[in-house]
Amino acid sequence: MKQNAFTLIELLAVIIILAIVALIATPIILDVVEDARISAGKSEAQMILGGINNYCATEDIKYQMDNSYTKICTPDMDINDVPIMVNLGNATIDKIKYNGTKLTELVIESNNHKFTLCASGQFAMDDEECEGGNVAITTGPLIDILLQQYSENNTTGLVKDSTNENLYYYTGTNEEVANNFLWYGGHQWRVLEFDTSANTLTLITQQPLTAIQPTSAVWETEEAYNNSYINIWLNEYFWNSLDSSIQATIQNSTFNIGIYTDVDEITTTQKVGLLDEDQYKRAGSTDSFLDIKDYFWLENRYSSSRVRDVNRNGTLDNILVSGTSGVRAVIKISDITITGGDGTLGSNYQVANKSTNTNNVQVGEYINVPYSGSDNACGSDNMCTFRVVSKDEDSIKVVLNGLLPTTSQYGSTVTISTSHTIYTPLSTFADGISNTYRYTGNKTFYIGDYPYVSGTGQNYEDVQDETLEASVGLPTVGEMFSGNDIDMAYPADGVKTFVDVNTIENPTASYYYWTMNRYSSSHVRGVNSVGTIDNTSVSNAYGVRAVIYLKSGLAALEFSGGEGTPNSPYVLQ
Repeated sequence: MKQNAFTLIELLAVIIILAIVALIATPIILDVVEDARISAGKSEAQMILGGINNYCATEDIKYQMDNSYTKICTPDMDINDVPIMVNLGNATIDKIKYNGTKLTELVIESNNHKFTLCASGQFAMDDEECEGGNVAITTGPLIDILLQQYSENNTTGLVKDSTNENLYYYTGTNEEVANNFLWYGGHQWRVLEFDTSANTLTLITQQPLTAIQPTSAVWETEEAYNNSYINIWLNEYFWNSLDSSIQATIQNSTFNIGIYTDVDEITTTQKVGLLDEDQYKRAGSTDSFLDIKDYFWLENRYSSSRVRDVNRNGTLDNILVSGTSGVRAVIKISDITITGGDGTLGSNYQVANKSTNTNNVQVGEYINVPYSGSDNACGSDNMCTFRVVSKDEDSIKVVLNGLLPTTSQYGSTVTISTSHTIYTPLSTFADGISNTYRYTGNKTFYIGDYPYVSGTGQNYEDVQDETLEASVGLPTVGEMFSGNDIDMAYPADGVKTFVDVNTIENPTASYYYWTMNRYSSSHVRGVNSVGTIDNTSVSNAYGVRAVIYLKSGLAALEFSGGEGTPNSPYVLQ
């Protein structure tokens, strides 16, 4: 029987058809395989993310039950810790950062693809952009964190200098510049600028630290500025108040101390200085993030008798050297490692170092102390918030971060004594602080004159000519936090511009508080709501800001919690 066979033409036709089918089917099959690979990669990434989060949540529970438990989920976590927490399978971890409460960066390699954690909790693959942006880096070098705020289209917020591609600075209102707050060395700072080449940041204190007359006569030379009262206050008094670990990060800086129309006409090299007029204008001047609605000095002269300052309206002004304004320090530091916070007023960027007791507490840090008085001086929590003014061998001097709830007259004369009227509320308040915490012996308070002589500035150290020995007192002109750092406002105003009002004791009790220093034979010095030192009759009733001493030295007090910041003071219990 004859068998039928395919002809050559038929075979070629079949081969061509199969080839066409293969050409059509192969990409489809490869796409299916690739889709399966991507799907598996995303699933694996989500599994790893969930595993890490579950592990860290379990760790937190264990730590709450036993504080000696050693946690892996800390800001020091790295890629080598992940296999302990979760089975990685064939995946690898490229990057991971954990800020102590959550993951802030996670990059996973799986199935030949890179998966980056987004702010939404989902993953972007390879070069895809995250909707809503990547998870913000909140720990690590501060400059790296701040650079996330930059965009080439920025005209406010963080912008790049037009003449220096390594220099970035902030400009705009507090709404436009809301995340450059830094808690560092006992003070709240705003970042003015940073240099990515030099790896440095320039900072200014958010609050005025004191209020003083700046100089005996307007500086027209570098030497005259260097010998001015305000420069000595900054580079001796303030500098010496800083912890040595903070001093080590502060670099010498060139400060422009020339006339306001040519600020670099004269310069000086110092560790600490003031803001110059050009810097204030660059930030946006009135209503900018540097405008705190308080008077504060700039480092430029206006004329042979006047120095430039910013007034309570935020406009540039000029005052005789015999006038008083707030002092805001400016420093340049090496880049630092941030371990928490988001840079906002209520959650400043922070570094890891934290005090444990009154011996190693830093000047400027906040402490909550139990209060047993019946006058509700420290609110329903019965915890008084104080700020550290200075330290000595057996005590720390602290000032109430706010005012007592009622005003008081000063007394019968301008020279204060413990029999003065104002010592009634002071003593009552001090008695509400247990001797467990309070240093009960007498300490020296400076009660000398701080007069006004037209055209001539007064040295803040002159108030040390007279002293009073007491266990409680009032702020002294020229010491730390003897200005409007608690930001009292006019009663009709009520707007707190540079602090969180919730951190202040009785902020609306008065728009003025007493100091221990005379103005004249009939008037006493006091701090007012616009940041200047005023004078008033002893018969007037004004705010009382108590100053006491807490134990340190051999009787050091241990802190039971807190971080020393305005929103999380150290706690004594």
